[in-house]
Amino acid sequence: FQRHAVIVGSTGSGKSWCVAKLVEQIAKLPMANCILFDIHGEYSGTDFKADGIQHFRIANPSDLGKTGNLENNALMLPYWLLTYEEMLAMLLDRSDSNAPNQAMIFSKTVFNEKENHLTSIGDTKFKGSITIDSPIPYKIENVITEISRLDEEMVAGSRGDKQGPFNGKLTRFIQRLEAKSQDKRLGFMFQISEDELHIDWMDKLCNALMQGSTTNSNNAGIKVIDFSEVPSDVLPLVIGLVARIVFTVQQWTATDKRHPICLLCDEAHLYIPERTNQDAAAELGLKNFERIAKEGRKYGVSLTVISQRPAEVNRTVLSQCNNFISLRLSNAEDQAVIKKLLPDNLAGLTDVLPILDIGEALIVGDASLLPTRVIIDKPTIKPQSATVQFWKEWSNKDALQDIPTAVAGLRKQSKT
Repeated sequence: FQRHAVIVGSTGSGKSWCVAKLVEQIAKLPMANCILFDIHGEYSGTDFKADGIQHFRIANPSDLGKTGNLENNALMLPYWLLTYEEMLAMLLDRSDSNAPNQAMIFSKTVFNEKENHLTSIGDTKFKGSITIDSPIPYKIENVITEISRLDEEMVAGSRGDKQGPFNGKLTRFIQRLEAKSQDKRLGFMFQISEDELHIDWMDKLCNALMQGSTTNSNNAGIKVIDFSEVPSDVLPLVIGLVARIVFTVQQWTATDKRHPICLLCDEAHLYIPERTNQDAAAELGLKNFERIAKEGRKYGVSLTVISQRPAEVNRTVLSQCNNFISLRLSNAEDQAVIKKLLPDNLAGLTDVLPILDIGEALIVGDASLLPTRVIIDKPTIKPQSATVQFWKEWSNKDALQDIPTAVAGLRKQSKT
């Protein structure tokens, strides 16, 4: 883990089994510390439970406005955790001629609201030293109210009232901000309760996600976070946010108090892509992972990149990885990526990649003295990744699709 790792394999090659077996073994360590990003919910089922594994999920619309979500393992990720650049990536249309004014007013208003919040709680610890990026709670409603006031402001002129300097220039920005804050798909960010507005809430969040398993706490070594209900358009930003929080907390922890942590990035090609297609929010999420890949080793943050399409995973991140577990890869582009990452004298090993059996893998890297071809044991905890047996199901006269429950879940945006 200290050198970053890659687990790759075509769909159906046994990649999820490999990850499950790895998680099963890590969970037995007394002070293990891992976060598994579960994109499709395959590691969050009833069969994927064991001592040392704790399950979280990103809060869905049914959790909004409730208190005690964190204690119930439902994660809110409030907007005030976002940096200034991340907020603008979500809200600002750079093509708007008024974009510079909108960005400037937003930054001033947010900074003032953060200071006002500290004043309202009688804080003497942080006020005077915070920046626009400091994760200090504030109310987004107050920001909208203040920006709306400036957008409609009239000032005294020589011939009576005239439009203020920002009158009419912030309207589109306000509309986007209101749309995001009212969108229930993003409720885990914008529709927060009094819990998430408490100054100590971030301590509790980081403690839940980053504290290693101990005998005198409820924390487990492996934290599986289910992102399956997060909208795909904000998934890179949200996962990048969690990764950035982990990295920066590690960075600001004293060296002798730092406990190493590993991020297991399942389906990494979705949020650590080679190309982001000019999506500003996805670009910022990607930069967080690139930084961890380059600097994480010094701060005890390790990446394990897990993907069925290594050709679509960011090259900068892959180039920093020194350990490879490759299951069957049938695509020539994917094989070429692995071949390029290996030393020249080992490149011939990749010839076996397209003929590996299910659950069979090639292991190369610092963690193995020699390149090794292995068969991975079946995990006792099983992910929900088994291939659906079409012929068996199509031959079953009593098979029934539960459409009403699926439609209800689609409408509620919740599987519960």
